[in-house]
Amino acid sequence: MVAAAVIGAAAVGAVGSAVAGSEAAGATRDASNAAIAQQQSALGQQATLSQPYRDLGTAALPQYEALLGIGSQGSAGILDALQKTPGYQFALSQGETGILNQASLSGGVSGNTLAALDKFNTGLAEGTYQQQVGNLQGAVGLGQAAAAGQASNIGTAAGNISSTLVNQGNTQAGIDANTAAGITKAIGGGVDNYLTLSALNSLNNQVPPGG
Repeated sequence: MVAAAVIGAAAVGAVGSAVAGSEAAGATRDASNAAIAQQQSALGQQATLSQPYRDLGTAALPQYEALLGIGSQGSAGILDALQKTPGYQFALSQGETGILNQASLSGGVSGNTLAALDKFNTGLAEGTYQQQVGNLQGAVGLGQAAAAGQASNIGTAAGNISSTLVNQGNTQAGIDANTAAGITKAIGGGVDNYLTLSALNSLNNQVPPGG
C-alpha cells in the first residue's frame, strides 16, 4: 500500500506538471491570438481611412498620364484629355462667342478678329493645361502618399505579427521543456522514493526478531 501511494504521488505530480504546462501554453496562445487580432483590426481601420485618398489617386492617374502624353494614346491623347477638362468647352465657347460678337459690332470678322481668337484659344489651352496638370498632380500625390502609408502599415503589422508568432513559439518551447522536466522529476522522485522504500523493507526483513 505504501509503494502504491509512492507511485500514485509520482503520477499525480506528473499529471500536475502536464496540466500546468497545458494551461500555460493555452494562455500563451490566447495572448498571441489577441495581439494578432488587434494588429489586424488596426490595419483594417487604417485601410478604411486611407481608401478614399487611394481611390482619388487611382481615378486621377489615367487623365494625368494622358495630359503628360504617356497614356494609352501617347502624345496624341494630350489634346483630347485637355478638351475633356471640366469647364474647358464652356470657357472656349463663351470666349469665342464674346470675340465674335465684338467683331460683329466693329464691322465683321477681320484679321484682328482671327488673331484675337487664336490668342484666346492658345491662352485658354495653356492656362487650362497647367492648372489641370497641377490639380491632377496633387490628387495623384495624395493617392501615392496614402498607398505608401498603407504599405508601411502592412509591413509594420506583418513584422509585429511575425514577432508575436516567434515569441509564442519560443515561449511554447520553454513551456514544453519545463513541463517535460517537471514530469521527469516527478517520475524520477517517485522511483527514488520507491527504491528507498524497497531497500528499507529489505533491511527490515533481514533483521532478526528482537535484534
